[in-house]
Amino acid sequence: MHPDADVRARTARTAELVDQLHSIVTELERMHPGRRFPLDGHLVGSIGEAAAEAMFALTLRPASTAGYDAVADDGRAVEIKATYGTGGVGLRSSSHDAAAALVVIRLSRHPDEEHEVVYNGPLSRVAHAAGAVQSNGQARLGLGRLRQLNTTVPDNERVRRR
Repeated sequence: MHPDADVRARTARTAELVDQLHSIVTELERMHPGRRFPLDGHLVGSIGEAAAEAMFALTLRPASTAGYDAVADDGRAVEIKATYGTGGVGLRSSSHDAAAALVVIRLSRHPDEEHEVVYNGPLSRVAHAAGAVQSNGQARLGLGRLRQLNTTVPDNERVRRR
């Protein structure tokens, strides 16, 4: 099987399974009024990495590779951040040392809607825009600011789309 065909098949099945997760969350929230059941943390990160693999010409690294999540087809180490939210993402300082590129995705809850690429470009372009490092070791990057910075990235500095 051609590698791109494998990615397409896994991407389609991943979208189906993630849609089931959202249906489960919706049902739990209906059953327990006033209670939220957000998809959070590692699960969202892994969903984002799978989405990035489908969208971009990159190869995912083993989970918990220090400072980056994938390698682009041009050899750059890529940090991937994902969220379902509207506020922002956190970036660890270890990423600044290891990753050359950053891809930030706002995930869609619906399989028929595309994920939004909030930022795709050099990590160094956003490092100065990050807030102060918080007690969790991460600096916060607002999605609005990332969208703004994304408009300044030349095409030749972006991770190539599939």
